[in-house]
Amino acid sequence: MTPSGLVQQALRTALTPLGTVYDAVAVDAPAPYLTIGPDTVTDWSTKTGRGREHRVLVGVWDDAPGLGPAKTLLGAAEQAVLGLSASGGGWRVASVLFVRSFVTRDPDGWSHGVADFRIRTEEI
Repeated sequence: MTPSGLVQQALRTALTPLGTVYDAVAVDAPAPYLTIGPDTVTDWSTKTGRGREHRVLVGVWDDAPGLGPAKTLLGAAEQAVLGLSASGGGWRVASVLFVRSFVTRDPDGWSHGVADFRIRTEEI
């Protein structure tokens, strides 16, 4: 398993108890739902080992009135991601950091929230 695959699988496992999880915005999916990605992976190696830094966006989508329900779901998603713990394929999640988030409303009336995380993995 690649480090990116490990992070994707760990995120899906952590977020699934909150609702349906997709890898992209779903067409005609019932609200609310969550999305994983996009992500960017960079080197985070040291003199003594290999590592990767993953910048991952987690999204929430809801068609309920107001921004409150999306903010609540995004907060629950943040807590789930911050508790991430996983290993596999010779890699493990070393740390998770919340970077920023926002919630907005689109012209069709959907609320969309995004949280940005920095997840570091290291070879074991």
